[in-house]
Amino acid sequence: MTRPDVKRGTYLVIRCDGTREIVPERPTIKRVCKSIGCTTIDTVNLRDDLVMMVDDHGYETETVEHGAGHVELRPVRALKAVNQEATALYHSVCRPGTTHQIVGDVALVRDSDFA
Repeated sequence: MTRPDVKRGTYLVIRCDGTREIVPERPTIKRVCKSIGCTTIDTVNLRDDLVMMVDDHGYETETVEHGAGHVELRPVRALKAVNQEATALYHSVCRPGTTHQIVGDVALVRDSDFA
């Protein structure tokens, strides 16, 4: 998987159907949410200043309490379509054997745009 080149002061939207759109303005949480159709963002660190912003409500989750204050939100069912390109980018930075998939449209941003 070739990492997309995202310039500072812009962001790249990758849609579930594989289409890409460079947004030529500085990313903000509000702009990214509007661009990818969500109300809450989660992030995936793709390293080297590149961050994938995903819909935090893309999965139905269950709460698993492990004790000692450790609570896990475990994905149970995808609520949006799988984004194959975003999943490949995610897997490129994960431990081998990771099977979790990214769902919904995503935005790739430079972390330094939020500093």
